[in-house]
This record gives sequence, C-alpha cells and structure tokens, in this order.
Amino acid sequence: MISNKYDSNQLTSIIEELFDSNNTGIINLKANLPSSSQQRSGILILHQGALVYGDYQVPEIQELCKNLGRELEAKLVNTALPVAIQKAKNPDSIREILENLIKLKVFNWENLESLIEVKVLRVLDKFMAYPGELTWEPQGDFDLCYGADRHGLDWQKIKQKLKQRQQQWQKYAPQIPSMDAIPLVSPKQLGMIDSPRVKEHLIKSINGTSSLVEIAEKMGRDPLSVAKSYYEWSNQGWVSFSNVETFASGIRDIKEKISSNLANIQSQGTSGVSGAAAQTKTVPNNLPTVLSVDDSPIIQVSIKRALQDHYQVLLANKAAQALEILQEATVELMLLDLTMPDIDGLEFCRHVRTMAQFQDLPIIMVTARDGLVNKMKGRIAGSSRYLTKPFEAEELRKLVAQCINQ
Repeated sequence: MISNKYDSNQLTSIIEELFDSNNTGIINLKANLPSSSQQRSGILILHQGALVYGDYQVPEIQELCKNLGRELEAKLVNTALPVAIQKAKNPDSIREILENLIKLKVFNWENLESLIEVKVLRVLDKFMAYPGELTWEPQGDFDLCYGADRHGLDWQKIKQKLKQRQQQWQKYAPQIPSMDAIPLVSPKQLGMIDSPRVKEHLIKSINGTSSLVEIAEKMGRDPLSVAKSYYEWSNQGWVSFSNVETFASGIRDIKEKISSNLANIQSQGTSGVSGAAAQTKTVPNNLPTVLSVDDSPIIQVSIKRALQDHYQVLLANKAAQALEILQEATVELMLLDLTMPDIDGLEFCRHVRTMAQFQDLPIIMVTARDGLVNKMKGRIAGSSRYLTKPFEAEELRKLVAQCINQ
C-alpha cells in the first residue's frame, strides 16, 4: 500500500502517475476540510491502468447493479439481475454481470459509461480544492470496463469536464464561496419567496449547519446543479451563505469544549463546585433547578424573577459557561437563547442532545425570532418547546411547569 500526501489542485497529477504502470486497484482519498472537523473520503478504481469507477466507497456488485439501474431508470434490473448472475461464468466479475444485463436489454454500455463518468467527476470535484492524502491499494477483483473493446473512462475528457466544473463554481463564487458553503434563510427571506416548492425545499433542507454539498447528496443530486438553483435564489435575495470559516471555527471550539467536559460530566455526575454551587448557596435544595442560557442581562433578570419562587434558577451568558453548570449541577430544564455570542443556540442544543445523560432533558428555545422555519429547526435540533420574546411571566411559568412535570 502506497500513500502520498498532496496539496490542493495536485490530485490529478498524482492519479496520472498510476495510469502509466497498467495498475489495477483502488485509490483511497482522504481530505480534511478547513471548515470542518470531519474528514472527507472517497475512492477511485483503476483497471489495467485505466480509470473505471469513482464513488464514496467500494460497491458490492449486486448493490452497484441495482443502484445503476435505479439511476438509469431501468425498471427491469431487479428482475434481470438474478438471471445475469446465474449466467455469469464468474459471479464475482462485475464485467460479466453488466455484460449479461446489457444482453438482456436492461441498459447499454454508453449510458453506463456516462453515468459513472459523472460519479467520478463528483468525487474529483469534492477533493480538488483541498490538500489530502491518496492511498494506493493494489487489487484485481473489480474488473469493470466498457464496450466491446473493454476500454476505461476517457481521462482527458474527464479532466476537461472537471475544468469546466471548476469554472462554473468560480462563476457562482460571488454568492456561493464553495460547495461547502452553508446556506441560510431567515423568516424575512422566506416571506419574499413566491414559489411554494422552493419555500418547502428551503424549510426542509436548510438547518444552519448543512453545507450545499451535503444538501445535494441527501437529494441524490449533483452539487453543481443544486448550486445553480441556489445561485438564482441568492440573486433574488431568498437565500444567503454564512462565512463558513467563522461559523465552523465557533462550532469546533464548542465541540472541543463539549468533548473535554463530557468525561467529567459522566464521571462526576452531580458533584461539582464553583459556578453552579456559587449560584445555589442560598437557594433551598428541594426545588427543581432551571438553567437559563442567554447573553441579555435584562432577559436573565426577568426569567429569574418569574421563576425564583418555584425553582432554583442558574444563569449562564454563553454556551461554554452553560456546559460547566451542566457538569456541576442537576438541571431539570434548560432555557436556551437561539442567538449567543460563542455559538448558535441550535448547534449547542444539538450537541447537548448527543450526550446520553441529556437526551431527555427538557430544553425550551427562547428567542426573539418567530416563524415556522425557526420552530422547525428548533425541534430538529432537539428542543422540547419554543418560547418567543417578549413573553409574560405567567406564560413562562406555565410552560416550564408543563415541561418539568410531563
């Protein structure tokens, strides 16, 4: 197994070196995105020195045939596949099975080659702009090739189309910085949209953390074609894109904070000192504890006044402080502002929910933002209920009681 690290825009030249040796095997690709803590991975497959396939993982033969049939809208593929496998002299040969499916007129080599070329382009497109690591794994099992002459994909044609794709991304760049940019939509923007179909899509797809490429993959679409629609919507003022680096930096910081505190939360349970203890010294211990997370002193004062006769009220003005209190005290309910200085409230809610001990903690999102889209986002992130500012003290007390006693 051979590994090579490469810088951005160097990937194609490294791949070309493998063509020269008539190699057969798998190219494993990995790249760390600067805007994410996650690692991106994908594969390309060479057969006798020619590129023949690309995707996110090496496919199992039957599943590959079914997927190709679905994408090509070949309705007979599920019926014909057992016959094609039975007729193959080698049931592990993807070439033989596809050849049999073509003889059964399920699809043809031209359509197959065009479809897989698009898959390869998407893989390369996702890796070209970032530094990463290429690992070469010699392997002879995947014998895919095309046509009667058993050729591979046309590499020069792929490079030309890849260049065209990069030029198209550059055209979108004023509005869409990259395929990894995060689209955002506000209630005001939703109100401007005159297409019910577009509005429904944006409410369903945009959650403030999914990138354009992630949205496209969930739809089973080419990110570039999805970007075309988002570019048009952005020009109409319906969609905007976040500063990906700033947003991701905030997420990374809070993830690191959550990760470092998780072990302490699990090991220490309710034992703790400092922040939470200091706030609860003079409060009776038999009252349920409510944690309010909000950077507005005025809101915090109003919440404490409304609840202090019936609850212990602990206050945090940012997510990092809230984590410390969750570590130190037994909290029965959290009131969480949607907009905080160190991280978006929805993202904080989502990460709190990843911790087993807080999966059932009632969380009420408290925010000045109103509208269906934010309520939906709050529920998706894991909030129990939603409270819009300004609110009456009695309204708050009633909602808190309902959540704690349910």
